[in-house]
Amino acid sequence: MLCFWGLSLCHSQNMEMTDTYTNDSTTSREYHLFMQIKGHDITGICVMDFLSEEYIVGTIMNEFGVKAFDFTFNNGKTKVFHVVGPLNKWYIRKILRKDFSFILSGIRQGKDLIQKKRTLAFLPNGEIRVNNNMYKICYTFTPMNSKL
Repeated sequence: MLCFWGLSLCHSQNMEMTDTYTNDSTTSREYHLFMQIKGHDITGICVMDFLSEEYIVGTIMNEFGVKAFDFTFNNGKTKVFHVVGPLNKWYIRKILRKDFSFILSGIRQGKDLIQKKRTLAFLPNGEIRVNNNMYKICYTFTPMNSKL
C-alpha cells in the first residue's frame, strides 16, 4: 500500500540544503524521514515551518517531490490534509494525526517524551526517533546535511 514511497535517496553534487534556516519570522527544518511499518520501509522528506511558538506547518513528500500529505500543528492539535490516495483512509489519517501531534509536541518542547503507546527520543547524532508501539510504526527524522 505505501511501497510507492520507498525509493532510494538521490544525491545531486551541486545541490545545497540546510537542516534549519530562518527568515524574518519563520524557522524551517528539513529532515530525511525513514519509516518502518510492519516490515515495510518507506523513505521521504519532511519539511516543517515553525511560524510561531505554537504553530507549525509541514509536508511529507518522497525524494522526487510527490507529496504524501500536509499537516498543521496549532496549540497541541494536528490536522492532516491533502493526503495522497493510498493513504487517504480514515484510520490511516487518524494514526498519522495522533502520531504527528505527539512528534510535533516533542519537537516543539525539545525533549524526550514517553507515553503508553508512543515514545520520542532525541539521539546524540541529531536524529529524532519515534515509536508507535501499538501499530509497530517507527519514524526516524534525520536532519538534512548542509551539503549533499
